[in-house]
Amino acid sequence: MSKLKYLNICVGVTGITAVLLGGTIVFKGLTSGASARSVLAGTCLLLGGSCFAVKSLHEIQVESEIDKILIERRNAIPTNCRGCRKFHGIEYEGVMLVCAIHPTGVAGKTCPDWKSFRQRSKS
Repeated sequence: MSKLKYLNICVGVTGITAVLLGGTIVFKGLTSGASARSVLAGTCLLLGGSCFAVKSLHEIQVESEIDKILIERRNAIPTNCRGCRKFHGIEYEGVMLVCAIHPTGVAGKTCPDWKSFRQRSKS
């Protein structure tokens, strides 16, 4: 789990705590006839906390979706093409073009034309 996800969880818990405190203040203020100032403060805590909680939970969900998509894309790359600078990997009308040299990929475990990103091409 990434640091950002932990941060969003902490912000969400803080927001939920603010909602609970704000709700308690509003409830006690309305039932005991407290000042409008305390009811307003409780309402602000209630609204602000709910905004924090919803925002952080939404960010956690978005980050999880992004992680899922990245894993799916990484798994779609043929094993013998991973790290190759010639890999293309874009689908055209439902058919993936692996690379210009081997449009459908290589049948064997290794590709004779594999080139690392770190190697410099000679121009």
